[in-house]
Amino acid sequence: AAPACRWHQAGGLGTRSGAVVRVVITDDHGIVREGIRWMLADSDVDIVGEADSGEALLDLLATEAADVVLLDLRMPGIGGLEALRRIRRDHPMVRVLMLTMHDRPTHVREAMALGAAGYLLKQTGRDELLRALAVVHDGGVYLHGDVAAAVTEADGTAGGLLSPRETEVLQLVARGYENKQVARALGIGEATVKTYLSDAFERLGASGRAEAVAIGLRLGLID
Repeated sequence: AAPACRWHQAGGLGTRSGAVVRVVITDDHGIVREGIRWMLADSDVDIVGEADSGEALLDLLATEAADVVLLDLRMPGIGGLEALRRIRRDHPMVRVLMLTMHDRPTHVREAMALGAAGYLLKQTGRDELLRALAVVHDGGVYLHGDVAAAVTEADGTAGGLLSPRETEVLQLVARGYENKQVARALGIGEATVKTYLSDAFERLGASGRAEAVAIGLRLGLID
């Protein structure tokens, strides 16, 4: 059976506007980068650059406009997590989608806490990679189903931290819903959704949507 994934689709690649997504591929193995290029061929993706290290990636982002960075976790020199931290500091509009073979819950939690917009495993197929790119480009959060399950199983639960409505809102955010979509799904106003999210962020000690989802998964508040 296909893994449970958090995504939404709206034509083309799945972005709201159908716009081309500018992507940078970062992996220290040339054959992996070549495979990703092949997977993204004939799609609404423009590969604007490739990097084989964190240092090369940061140099590239200083001169090349990108929407999403596909980022490996383990690389020589500046590794994926440190590169992620610097991207979020210096290029806050760039979304980062981790693409790695490492599936330990500690890796997932740290990446999401540092601001990653998603976490995929390298065994993912083309369709899921395109869905994940669409979700993170549209401002959502995407976690491979097996990764999300592993994080929740490893960390147990902490019921009662969020109200039932806050939990519902955060669950939909984890599935890639925007505020307007959450409001429509729950039959409430968009301003109310923002209030629930703000309260949830405060209760969880989160600075934004990605971190709140990561914490919610870690504590077993959402699945």
